[in-house]
Amino acid sequence: MTGRATSTIKQTQMKANKLGFAGVVALSGLIAFASVSVAQTNAPATNAPAVGARGPGGRGGGRMAMTPDAQLKQLTEQLTLTADQQAKIKPVLEDMSKTIQAITPDDADRRAKMTTAREDATKKIVEVLTAEQKTKFEENGGLRGGRGGRGGRGPGGPPPGQ
Repeated sequence: MTGRATSTIKQTQMKANKLGFAGVVALSGLIAFASVSVAQTNAPATNAPAVGARGPGGRGGGRMAMTPDAQLKQLTEQLTLTADQQAKIKPVLEDMSKTIQAITPDDADRRAKMTTAREDATKKIVEVLTAEQKTKFEENGGLRGGRGGRGGRGPGGPPPGQ
């Protein structure tokens, strides 16, 4: 074979390899896309909101409200509650939870009702605490868990100290 014929054959083989590689990449992408598409259409429906979505009563961010048991556990750890205090506080937390859950998302006074329920529960809880526990409870933000407690910055409000 001549040098020119060999060169032409090599060029043809390289083109075929490039086309073969491109074809493999394209086919792989198509298969991957098809499998994701099928997986999405066959996925079972769930009632859980997407992470970061606003659920009923949610502020977004996928945050779920703590259960009364979880709140009691947190308070017990933070304040070193006695068994007697726990027994008195648990029904208060359960009542608050029921009250808040009964508030509908489309209620115009929703925020005010939730605040009132939380404040009422806080008053009842504080009655059960020792002076030292009360101080710690307030420092930790009460039932709000430090999210907007005393001295916190409210929506659109100035930073503390201004």
